[in-house]
Amino acid sequence: MPEVQLNSKERVDRKKLKEDRIWTKGFTYITVTQSLYAVGIHMLIPMIPLFLVSLGAVESQVGVVATAFYVSSILTRFIINALLVRVGKKLILILGLLLSSVVIALYCTVETIGFATLLRVAQGMGLGVVSTLCAALAVDYLPDTRRGEGLGYFGMALVLAQTIAPPLALFVRGSYGFTPMFLVSAVINLISATIVFFFYKTPVIGSVPREATEALKEKTKVFDLRNLYDRKLIIPSVIIFLYGISRCVDMNFIALFAENQEFDYLAWYFVIQTMTMFFIRFFIGRLADRKGRNWVLIPGGFALLAVNLILSFAKTSGIMLLAAVFSGLGVGVVAPNLQMWVFGIVDPDKKNVASATFFNFCDIGSAIGAPLMGYIAEKSGYYNMFRIASISGVLYIILYITIAREKKKPAPA
Repeated sequence: MPEVQLNSKERVDRKKLKEDRIWTKGFTYITVTQSLYAVGIHMLIPMIPLFLVSLGAVESQVGVVATAFYVSSILTRFIINALLVRVGKKLILILGLLLSSVVIALYCTVETIGFATLLRVAQGMGLGVVSTLCAALAVDYLPDTRRGEGLGYFGMALVLAQTIAPPLALFVRGSYGFTPMFLVSAVINLISATIVFFFYKTPVIGSVPREATEALKEKTKVFDLRNLYDRKLIIPSVIIFLYGISRCVDMNFIALFAENQEFDYLAWYFVIQTMTMFFIRFFIGRLADRKGRNWVLIPGGFALLAVNLILSFAKTSGIMLLAAVFSGLGVGVVAPNLQMWVFGIVDPDKKNVASATFFNFCDIGSAIGAPLMGYIAEKSGYYNMFRIASISGVLYIILYITIAREKKKPAPA
């Protein structure tokens, strides 16, 4: 059969199509790695508060343990950028995944709240490494013209993992106890480390050129704020901080709230929440790419506000499940588009900084919000906790709409 000759236009079109592909091998591997890691981590989100209560903790102590987790992840991200130049992304990612696996397995030996807090600190270090690198590496593989769509798919895979994790954890814990549940979570994290070790290669676009490595090592100091944070991200950081406060409430207290109120269908709360997140991401990335982020981040803020307001009046399991729908809408819309926002602001060589900034300020919000909300729940009850938490949603909406209006104003003549 004679070889088909392509004209120059067809060759250009095929080359462009190849360059614009989303599902390359590298992007697929990093997506699978992040998803498996997410299953292991999100199995613990509803379980750690219940586990701490089984050890004798009260709500305020649950909040303090959550803060230890978030603070350690934040501090880890402060040094990750410098370590990447010296050690390499792949090795650090493997170490972060292995650390998470070992720490989760050690929960099986916990008998005191103090030891649980120590392990939560170590687990936060693993989260700081994995969350920063997976998001930054995913962006490395995505073409600029389809970044929002690609991050949407990346987020959908993450959401699918989150859909599986809480019901799986609740089932294993309900049937066999906490120890088997921790072991299942640890093994899943170990599988993700194995995938990175055997199959994953660092993308060329995200690599440091050999001739520039030594210069970058000298330039990239561990505590040089210029390499840890970008001044262009000040306003997005405040928005992310408010998102973190709003998000931390149902992440850390929904299981305790459901048990306190004797609500049924707690597992369905997480299923409905994550399935809503999953379906919304089928089109939210494209909408943001075509219409702009205002079309998604403002409605997403109203959805986040609705979650806490609904929960503050929830007297039945059905109302709690309604809040799960709005939680899925809010997180599914806001999280990926805030990430896309910060990635679009910084220079191309600062993607790791942008990724760390997103997760850091989200975790700072959670680190401040968790103990505060736990104290309020302990002293005034869960309903008042949800009502006070809704203030963060109101501030998010006001601040973002103010920013959007300022940018629309014509420049002075």
